[in-house]
This record gives sequence, C-alpha cells and structure tokens, in this order.
Amino acid sequence: MLMKESYAVWRETMVVKPMYAENGELWSVVHELYKKLIVKMSPREIMNRSCIHAGASYQGMIDAAKLILPGKKMLPVCLSPGYRICMVPTLSPDSEECMWVSYHHVKKVFEKNNRTIIECRNREEIEIQGSVESFLTKSGHAQQLVLTYLDRQEEMWDLSSHVAESYEGYEVY
Repeated sequence: MLMKESYAVWRETMVVKPMYAENGELWSVVHELYKKLIVKMSPREIMNRSCIHAGASYQGMIDAAKLILPGKKMLPVCLSPGYRICMVPTLSPDSEECMWVSYHHVKKVFEKNNRTIIECRNREEIEIQGSVESFLTKSGHAQQLVLTYLDRQEEMWDLSSHVAESYEGYEVY
C-alpha cells in the first residue's frame, strides 16, 4: 500500500479509517476509488486539512452545517457541493475510532453477521461502526446539506437576472 505524509479529501476519496502505526501513532487508511493509501495523519487531521483546502476551518464547516441542519448531531462536512464531496462521520468526530465516509460513493448499506457494511461504487465492501439506520440517517443529512448549498448557488445565479439596468451595450462572452 502506498504511504503518504499528508492528504486532502478529493473526488475519489471514499472512506478515511483510523489505524494505529507500530509506534502507536494514529494514522489513517484511505480508501479511494482505485487504490488504498496509508496516510501519516489521523482522520481528524485529514478532515481539518481538507476543510482548509476547501476554504474554511473544520469548525466553520460544522457551524455552517448547524444552520442548515439545526439540532442534528454528528454533522456531515461538505467540502464541495458541486462534486458531491460530503463526508459523514460514523461516530463522534472527537473519537479516535471515527471513520469518515463520502456519502456519494456509497451504493448500498446492509447488515451482515451483526455488522454494518457499506458497498462502495467500486463494489468494495467496508465495515463501519453504527447501525444501518444510523448511517442512512446521516447520509440523508449529507444529501440535504449538499442540495441546500446547490440550491443557494443556483439562487445566486438567478439574482444576476434582476439587475437594475439593461444588458444592452454590454458584450456577452
């Protein structure tokens, strides 16, 4: 497996799982669409870096999600609504055991031998913590968050048609 010093979530990231290195440090196993990587960062560090890469702090992303999903716990983090990159925590994000799952890459969630399994777009099956119902609820929150951001972007484009003056005389590219 390829090893990396740092990482940011992108379109092909499916799951970020915690793992302990031989020296006891908390690292991550990242399942991408076509490969797996070991990253010398904890899942939370990867999420923090990914949020900054997307233009806000982790806390800023959570605060924005709280406004859209009031009263919800274990909120998803939407890194790019256009590419449907929205990561769902399987446990409390403060837990070292928390995994982060890209809801967009999950084809199906099912129970097998009293364990919760997700089947990803590449047909890989990955065991996650929590129940099927819990994950489906969190996935629904992720979808709602993404769709709200996309609706807001569309509204901003629609506002451009409500300018106070005519378009005449302006070149359109």
